[in-house]
Amino acid sequence: MATTELDQRLHASVMKREAAKEAEFRAQRAKQDEEVQLGFGATDMTKEELRKLIDSDRRMYYRSEELNDKLFIHYKGWKELKNLEGWTGLRALYAECNAFDRIGGLSKCCSLRSLFLQENCIKKIEGLEGCPLLWNLNLNNNFIERIEGLSHLKQLNTLTIQKNKIGLAGVEDIAHLVDTTISTLDMQDNKISDPDVLPEVFMRMKDLRVLYLKGNACAKKIPNYRKGVTAVCENLKYLDDRPVFAEDRRAADAFNRGGLEEERAERRRIRQENNEAHDRNMKAFQDMVDRAKREKRERDAMRAEDKYTDDDDPVESQERRMKKQVEQWKKDHAEELRDEAQERAEKCLAAERNQEAARNELDSEPEIDEGDQGPAQAPLKDSSEETQETDRKKDERKLVYEDIWDDEPPALTGSKVSASSTKFQPPPRRPPASQNDGNEVFLPWATQHGAAGMDAVDAAPGEVEKRAAELAGRTFNPPSRTAPAATSPAVAEDDTSQDSKSTWYSRYTEKVREKVEKMGEDSSRERKAPDAGRREEHRSSSAADAELDEMD
Repeated sequence: MATTELDQRLHASVMKREAAKEAEFRAQRAKQDEEVQLGFGATDMTKEELRKLIDSDRRMYYRSEELNDKLFIHYKGWKELKNLEGWTGLRALYAECNAFDRIGGLSKCCSLRSLFLQENCIKKIEGLEGCPLLWNLNLNNNFIERIEGLSHLKQLNTLTIQKNKIGLAGVEDIAHLVDTTISTLDMQDNKISDPDVLPEVFMRMKDLRVLYLKGNACAKKIPNYRKGVTAVCENLKYLDDRPVFAEDRRAADAFNRGGLEEERAERRRIRQENNEAHDRNMKAFQDMVDRAKREKRERDAMRAEDKYTDDDDPVESQERRMKKQVEQWKKDHAEELRDEAQERAEKCLAAERNQEAARNELDSEPEIDEGDQGPAQAPLKDSSEETQETDRKKDERKLVYEDIWDDEPPALTGSKVSASSTKFQPPPRRPPASQNDGNEVFLPWATQHGAAGMDAVDAAPGEVEKRAAELAGRTFNPPSRTAPAATSPAVAEDDTSQDSKSTWYSRYTEKVREKVEKMGEDSSRERKAPDAGRREEHRSSSAADAELDEMD
């Protein structure tokens, strides 16, 4: 019996110790989880977290909280806005993309000007009593159903409250806007469906300048939406991404008075007024130009009669006075305006020019012979000789690349060819080489006497025929190329008849053929008289070679 009680007491003490260990383990585990969550920025906005945020970016934040004017706590996942009592100098708070369900903790932020709370879970506008200087408030993508708590913000200028649940209860949800000083109102994509919001709310907002109302059902229910809103809201300057000009307002007022016809008449009047204003401006500009020209003529006429000039006029004008002051200032600050790099560059350039001049002088000095006792005097040249030397230095030669078909084709036989030749009107021919000076060298470039060489020689008869056939539009079959020695007698006679119009190549082949024939005759004669034939062959071959070389 005693043993049983002892075991029970022992078991109870063991269980008690185990329960204490388990409680301690659970507390430690919860603390670790909380630290992990705070490390990932999940649940709580504490002073320690704000301190870590300050230490994370020393370039943006001061260590003293009251000295910071900006605070970025976006994308932290915090559920409650708090612990901002020390941030008294805060002017802009970026707290978007968190899990805030209410606005709080801003009672000490008296200098706050911009508050960004978009993409949170806010359901009611409150907690802004300590921010009398608030200028910009952004509450996009929240769960707000009613606009309230803004009447004490006397400096509120911009309210952006897109994609909320405003307007489910009718006009009462936005009636509070009448008591505010809002100038820019963005209420896109809400639940406003009552068209009476225009006369009961927006029309009574005296400071309203910019309004975004698209995405609401009331925009489709208001008749002639844009013209109606423009005519009712007298101070409106911007409506749904489009500006409202003075002409648009006049056209909207005319439409409300008399419909479409009145609007068209008003637009015609606006166009006429714009044209008249443009004409007045152009006339005023032309009058100004004429007046300036007239004053200039009068001033020039007076200056012509004046015995003083602009430089010695005793009456000093404003321009002369300013110019004199500028020159005096430059003179007084010459050391400051001195450019050493430019001076050094000018000195180097001057030295190079002096060296070049000295080198030219040395090159131009006449050479002195060793036997001469005194300086040699160069003979004076006549002016005509100097002119000839100058002309000789100027080389005006140029290469001539002209079309080889510039020459006139000869008269060809055949009806088709002659017809085509009548259509072909080549430029005038150059005179052949035989008509030029006898001393002219046969070279294919231009000389001072005119063109010489290939340009002065007629084209070959075969080439002329080919060119004429191409111009006539028919195919041309070129003759077979044969050796010069195998040329038929008819062709030879034709070449001989047109020798005056033959090319240098045809003449060259003719000379070769004559040389071959001459060699044949000499060989036959050599058999009869070897010595005489050998001397005659030498003379004929040397003459033919000289003539061929000259043609080459």
